[in-house]
Amino acid sequence: MGNDEYKDKIEQARQELNKLALEHGMQDVRVLRQSVKLDALLNEYSDCNTEKDDQLY
Repeated sequence: MGNDEYKDKIEQARQELNKLALEHGMQDVRVLRQSVKLDALLNEYSDCNTEKDDQLY
C-alpha cells in the first residue's frame, strides 16, 4: 500500500473514531475498537516508512 492510500485510510479511521466518540461517548466499546483500528493503521504506516528509510542506508 502506498503512502497516499495509508493517509486516506488513516483519515477515514480518524473521522470514524471522532464520529463514534461524539455519538456514544469516549467509554463506549465501539470507540475503543475504532481506536485500536486507527492505532494499527498508524503502526503499519510507520513501519512502512521506517523500512523505506532503512533501505536508504
